[in-house]
Amino acid sequence: MEAIKKQAAQELGARLRIIRKSQKMSLQEVEKKSLGHWKAVVIGSYERADRALSVGKLAELLHFYQVPISSCFSMPSTDKAEFRELILDLHKIRSLGDEVAPIHRYISTITTKREDWNGQILSLRKNDLETLAILFETSESALYEQLKKWGVLIHPQQRE
Repeated sequence: MEAIKKQAAQELGARLRIIRKSQKMSLQEVEKKSLGHWKAVVIGSYERADRALSVGKLAELLHFYQVPISSCFSMPSTDKAEFRELILDLHKIRSLGDEVAPIHRYISTITTKREDWNGQILSLRKNDLETLAILFETSESALYEQLKKWGVLIHPQQRE
């Protein structure tokens, strides 16, 4: 049980460090911008998982960073190895009905952003799967299973 607690604290600390760095702040800048409310040494110890962090303090820190508390937590997927590379067959998706309308809209947005106009296949990134799962109001693993049932997934070895 202690090993699980330690791993969870380390993962939370790593996420806190990513959030801080994504805002381009050093530990000293956090202390300065918070007017000393958040001490650099304390934030560093949270990030290294050397110091326990209560839920209340976590919520307060994330409010300071202006990010939702959910940014520190994610639902575990059933088989992370399967999600390394997801490739969608766009022709098959187009042949499906209205039940896949959220995918149609999302694909359109992705292809525009990535300037990927081949129209045959689309590689999904991990965060794409997360977004689609939210749109379908389901978990990533459940959406993955549904994509398999619809027959729209292309496995990497099928492309060769």
